[in-house]
Amino acid sequence: MIKEEETFPNNKVVLVGNDFKEIDTDQFFTGKKVLLFAVPGAYTPTCNNSHLPSFIDKYDEIKEKGIDNIICLSVNDQFVSKAWRDSKSIKDDFLFLADGNGKVTESIGMTLDCSGFGMGNRSNRYVMLIEDKVVKKLILEDNPGVCELTNATEILKSL
Repeated sequence: MIKEEETFPNNKVVLVGNDFKEIDTDQFFTGKKVLLFAVPGAYTPTCNNSHLPSFIDKYDEIKEKGIDNIICLSVNDQFVSKAWRDSKSIKDDFLFLADGNGKVTESIGMTLDCSGFGMGNRSNRYVMLIEDKVVKKLILEDNPGVCELTNATEILKSL
C-alpha cells in the first residue's frame, strides 16, 4: 500500500466528461495540491448518501484551503461514473476519474475484494492529500461501509 511521502505512480485513467479519453494521472498531480478521495462504488449506499455529498457540501471550504483540485476516484466504468456525477449537483471543476479496470487502485495497493457482494474488485475508501505527486496525507477507513474518518468535515479539520 502506498504510504505518506511516496510518489503517486503515473497511470492511465479516464476523466469523466472528457469524451472518455484516457489521460495520465500525472496531469492532475504535477505542480498541484490535490485532494483525492476514493469510493468503493458509485451509487452504493455510503458512497452515494454520505461520502460524495459531504464533499459536494464542503467543496468551497476545501478549495479555500488552497486545494487546486478535488477528485473522486472509483473503480467503475466511465459510463456509470458519468451517470453518477450527472445525478448530483456538482461544480464543473469537481473532477471524477473512472478507474474502470482498477489499475490505478491496484498500483497503489488499495484494491478491496468485494466479490462477496457481487461487485468484484473495488477501491478501499480513503482520502489522500497529494502535493506535486507526493502523498502528504493518507486517511484510510478500516470499514469501507462507513466514512467516519474520510468525510469532508473531518478532512477539513486536517487541512
